[in-house]
Amino acid sequence: MFPYLIELAFVIFAIGLAGIASDRHFVAILLAVELILVASIIALVSFFTSASSASASPVIMLIAIWSVAATEIIVLITFYVYMKYNGVSFDITTLSKMKW
Repeated sequence: MFPYLIELAFVIFAIGLAGIASDRHFVAILLAVELILVASIIALVSFFTSASSASASPVIMLIAIWSVAATEIIVLITFYVYMKYNGVSFDITTLSKMKW
């Protein structure tokens, strides 16, 4: 079962890397980074689960990392709404011209 989880993590990681490499939209890049984090979570939990068969620590670690990922999505949505309200372009080449 665990090699399939590693392959799934690798595929999700590759999709995240392709999203970063191919897109110039700021929100899409942040969501691709989120995919990379999810892939690392899947790989980490599968490694820890295969190492210790009767432990609850991988489940606790998974819940903790997912809560951080959910917080990142909330911050991303807030940042998106703020940028949309102020009329800021989402092209990453123009983000360096933003004035704070």
